[in-house]
Amino acid sequence: MSLEIIRTIAESDGDLALVTVIDVQGSAPRHPGSKMIVRRTSAGSAGSAGTGGTGGGAAAWVVVAGTVGGGKGEARAIAEAGECIRTGASRLLTLEFQGAEITGQDMICGGTSRLLLEPLQDRAPYRLALQKLRGGERTLLVKVLGGAGPGASAGAGSGAVVPAALLDEQGVPLYGTVPPSAREHAGRALASGAAALLHEEVFLDPLFPDERLLVMGGGYVGQAVAWHAARLGFAVTVADDRAEFSAAGRFPPGTQTLCGPYTRTVEEFRFDSATYVVMVTRGHLTDLECARAVLRKSWRYAGFIGSSRKAGLLREQLSRDGFDPARVAQLHSPIGLRIGAETPEELAVSILAEMIAVRRNAFDRPAVRA
Repeated sequence: MSLEIIRTIAESDGDLALVTVIDVQGSAPRHPGSKMIVRRTSAGSAGSAGTGGTGGGAAAWVVVAGTVGGGKGEARAIAEAGECIRTGASRLLTLEFQGAEITGQDMICGGTSRLLLEPLQDRAPYRLALQKLRGGERTLLVKVLGGAGPGASAGAGSGAVVPAALLDEQGVPLYGTVPPSAREHAGRALASGAAALLHEEVFLDPLFPDERLLVMGGGYVGQAVAWHAARLGFAVTVADDRAEFSAAGRFPPGTQTLCGPYTRTVEEFRFDSATYVVMVTRGHLTDLECARAVLRKSWRYAGFIGSSRKAGLLREQLSRDGFDPARVAQLHSPIGLRIGAETPEELAVSILAEMIAVRRNAFDRPAVRA
């Protein structure tokens, strides 16, 4: 999602507002860092729109990318984003999801979501971020919230806009002024991919390149993983050392297929903190081959299929091979969440559920670096 949103900001013309979830307390529809872009359009346009404006006719606002949760809360955010465009001022918006009656009109998730709404007047940091993301590099947007008021009307008339600064994946400033607190916490944000609000005043927003999934093994499970993963936004590559199991026609359109030794595949594939690896080859020896190669690389998620006994034996062998046991322990195995899955399709769901948990930082484990 990062790349889609940043691309839209960097390449679109006209008035835009960016809506970002900056903090969540309790249960809310989206996590911090979730984004939505709103633009002005002609009244009566189709799509998710709200209306606003004053004077001789209503302006209409439409979502062009992303979501902050849908429903009444998003409708309010769209309308307030339109006001940001109209006034040229940033603002903070708090959405309450704490209704107590299932038959009532109030939202009942049980939490509170705080949103930053900004008119996108300076797009230079987003264009620079897009260049880095396209090159496979992570970046970190830093926003000091002092220019945005605490309520729906705060900031209006002041002309206040929250400026965006940008750091590269080494924490080196690329654009704008970066406060010391942001530099102190930049490393963890860039490693975990989790957005963070510091001391109620500085928002750290890590941006990752498109997530790439390398499925090692094109059999029934690998095939099912590829089909499900394509719908979850992963750029999927399937590799197998057998030509019949790496044939492009077995996988969804857009899947890259590779045939050859697994060690060569790993050496030639681009590994970084946006890389996910699923090892589901035809047997334990090829899984071991894959694991040995993958442990020398950086990744966000890596796991191999098998029983608990197989996982234990493979980990013992990797430790005897000289790999750090703590690093070996970062491999997910038996792969997937424990849902009693048996069929290839069910196993694919369990594997991808575990990958989503890593994507959303549910395990609070940072990306693994070589």
